[in-house]
Amino acid sequence: MAQSTTVVATWLFGLLLPVVASAQGSESVPVARIFEALALKNGGTACEIGAGDGELTLAVAERVGRAGRVYTSELGDDRIRTLRTKVTASNHPQIEVVAGAADRTNFPDGACDALFMRNVYHHFAAPGPMGASLAASLKPGGRLAIVDFAPRGTEAPMPADRDEDSSHGVSAESVQRELADAGFAVQRTEKGGGRSFMVVATRGR
Repeated sequence: MAQSTTVVATWLFGLLLPVVASAQGSESVPVARIFEALALKNGGTACEIGAGDGELTLAVAERVGRAGRVYTSELGDDRIRTLRTKVTASNHPQIEVVAGAADRTNFPDGACDALFMRNVYHHFAAPGPMGASLAASLKPGGRLAIVDFAPRGTEAPMPADRDEDSSHGVSAESVQRELADAGFAVQRTEKGGGRSFMVVATRGR
């Protein structure tokens, strides 16, 4: 059953992400605010989960510079191949593309000064294991920014159902609670356009 749930979550994640990004992109949290919340500096290491077409990955590579490092992930062979092609063409050798997973980041332990995702968190059917993996990927004191959107209707009672119709999305309160359960210190929540929000948290030292 656990394996089946992971497969379904992976399939849904890859299938729905482009639709969500298109629907929410114009109303999301501005990129500059995300990077400011992460306190990104030249020479730092930034990590993105669910990079899609690589737009934010390339932008964050410019932010950390050639002296920095970027790990970026996607799910599924086709999406990973597309992301790698985009990264290679960008001439940013500091970017490394990683094959993602439904319940873990697959980034090196303790690698990230900052980790972020946009319109991805609500796809996590197992926020507990993923939260533990997020914490493991960050350096002590590292910062996490989760940008997502609230459902139009009532929030799904189970994380695995957060893709369903009017329950599509996740509340900021659920993200805060699940990050706290994973040992993060939630710093603040910012409102974006429409139903979007950003939760900023830090890993303990």
